[in-house]
Amino acid sequence: MRNMAYQKKFFTVKLLFVSCLIFIVFRLYTLHPNFSDEIIYINMARVVSKGLLPYKDFFYAHPPLHLFLLAPIASLGNFSLVKFFISVIGLICILLTYFITKKLYDEKTGVITAIAFLIFPGFLIFGNLAMGTFEALLFYLLSFYFLLNRKTVLSSIFLSLAIFTRYLVVLLVPILVIYLFKYQRKKLSRSIFYFSLINILSFTLLYTLFGSDFFISTILYHFQANIEISQFAGLGEQYLALGFFTIFMSLICLIHGYLKKDSKILLFAFYPLIYDLVILLIFKQVIYHYFAFMLPFIFVAFGVTLVKSKLSVVKFSLLTILALSFFTNLTSLNFYFNEDENKVFNELVDYTLINTNQDDLIFGSATPTNYVSFVTDRKIVGNYFDSDLKFISFYGKERVLSEVKNAEPILIFATQSYADFFEDNYVLVKVWNKPGYYHFLLLKKGIV
Repeated sequence: MRNMAYQKKFFTVKLLFVSCLIFIVFRLYTLHPNFSDEIIYINMARVVSKGLLPYKDFFYAHPPLHLFLLAPIASLGNFSLVKFFISVIGLICILLTYFITKKLYDEKTGVITAIAFLIFPGFLIFGNLAMGTFEALLFYLLSFYFLLNRKTVLSSIFLSLAIFTRYLVVLLVPILVIYLFKYQRKKLSRSIFYFSLINILSFTLLYTLFGSDFFISTILYHFQANIEISQFAGLGEQYLALGFFTIFMSLICLIHGYLKKDSKILLFAFYPLIYDLVILLIFKQVIYHYFAFMLPFIFVAFGVTLVKSKLSVVKFSLLTILALSFFTNLTSLNFYFNEDENKVFNELVDYTLINTNQDDLIFGSATPTNYVSFVTDRKIVGNYFDSDLKFISFYGKERVLSEVKNAEPILIFATQSYADFFEDNYVLVKVWNKPGYYHFLLLKKGIV
């Protein structure tokens, strides 16, 4: 009997190992740029490695740890290597979710949880983009893991690292507080003390290093440009495409947790519903990676319910939802992982290398402009890496565009709004358009 139990344990761990290995091989064949804000952050990390500082030398809307985490690998100048590094971070999040589930329940449940998380499109897409979400999630899951092992100080340190990677982690703190209150009440006050002390010291240090621009860029900017309390944002295609499925996963697990009187499942299934609602209520525009913070908890509840439930209809429903989430997102998966869908980046790089010199300036839509800058080492006018219209409006649209116009960049990778502003002094080279994903124009300095 003991030998049989060992064989079953070995099989489940082997299954997880093989799944991770397949994932790694798959990523090695799909490392290419695509239209995502990650390219902005990767290029920012590259210039940080060369001595520029966020807030002082360029606008950056988030706390700084994300860029400093990426900077060493970005300094090597190999975009594919940075992409692979990001995928490793995502994979570590999967493994941490496995260890957390194993600690809370058992080996088999941990493996099922991790594999389900791994094949969910929300992870496959956003867990492999350098958006800051999974980088922050890595620190948060480490915090939760050390909390489970009663390492209060380590848990508080990693929680602070998560927050100063992405502020949205603040909305995940209640899960830790609830868990402590329910299962480690004696450590609650001590954890709150260390967490508060470390965060106050961290914020003070960052404010001292970067000055008021740190507060303006990472906090004030979001309240003016991104947050609008007491309104309901449009759900958006990204949330409907992925959140639609996690809602039903959570509801099924919530019912199972209630019937089994399992308070952990109740917490992990119910809190994501509240979190999603809060995000939808406070943000003017919702993007799915905001919601990805909840995926580990959703899939812990998913794994436990799938393994522990004795009802075939529950198991069938959960597996069907997971399968549907994958197959209904094949178009998005193809866009993000099929290099043929993203050949425009190589075209832009080739054109830039042929038609510009090392000292020539470029400007335009953030994603293509930053990729060209990263690969060709061309400078962006005014270090405007983030040229999103929200930032331009916040900083002063006329001020920014006048500065760009006076700098006379050789190439502009423009949205239509930028193209209209520069039409007198630039000629249209080419237009790229993929509805739902991107639309921009390549402009070259010259007289029409």
